[in-house]
Amino acid sequence: MNYEVNPFQDYESITVDELKDQANSLLNLVTEEQRPLRVCMNNGKEFLLFPHDVLALICDSDFRLILLSAMRYAMGRNTCMPVVVSDYIKHHVQLLDDKFLVLAADDIRRHLEDYAEHEMNPNLWHGLLGALETEQRERATRQAKKSRFCPACGRSLEVMSITDNRHSPGGFDVIAHCQNCLADYEWFCDKDGGVSDMKQYFFE
Repeated sequence: MNYEVNPFQDYESITVDELKDQANSLLNLVTEEQRPLRVCMNNGKEFLLFPHDVLALICDSDFRLILLSAMRYAMGRNTCMPVVVSDYIKHHVQLLDDKFLVLAADDIRRHLEDYAEHEMNPNLWHGLLGALETEQRERATRQAKKSRFCPACGRSLEVMSITDNRHSPGGFDVIAHCQNCLADYEWFCDKDGGVSDMKQYFFE
C-alpha cells in the first residue's frame, strides 16, 4: 500500500517565532476555525497544531469495531482486501487501543486454527499477528518500566530487572530498588498492561 509521504503538506505553515509572537491569535485559528497548522522549527523539524476533533476518528470506540469488521471480512478472501487491511493495521498499530490489539490477535489465532487449510494468505495473517503481539509486548514492557513509589518513604523506585513470567505468557516480573530505604520490591505486569500490588522482595 502506498502512503502519502507528507499528508499534511496542504496545511498552512508558520515558523516557531510566529507562534511565539502570535500565540493567542494562532491558537484561536486552530481551535475556533478548526484549521490545523504546521509549525516549522529552526532545526528544520515540524510539529502540528490541531483541534482535538482531528483525533475523533481513532478515539471513537466504533472505529475499533469497524476496523475489526474489516479484518474479519478480509480473512479467507483472495482479493486485495487482506493486504489493504493488514497493511493499514500495521501502519497505524501504535495508534490503536489495547482492546483492539487483544481482540484482533484473538480473531487471527482462531481463524488460523480453524481455517488454516482454506486460508489463501496464511503468511500475511501470521505476519499481522506477529506485529500485534510485538506491539502488545512493547506496551507491556513500557508499563513495566514505569516508575512506582516506595510504600515506605514515597520516593521513586529504580527498576532493576524485568524478566518474563514463566506462568503468564507475555507478562513480566519487575524488581525495583529504593535508593533511600535500600529496600527492594517486586510486582507483576501482565501482557495487557495490568499491574499487581507491590510486595517487598528479598534476594536469595
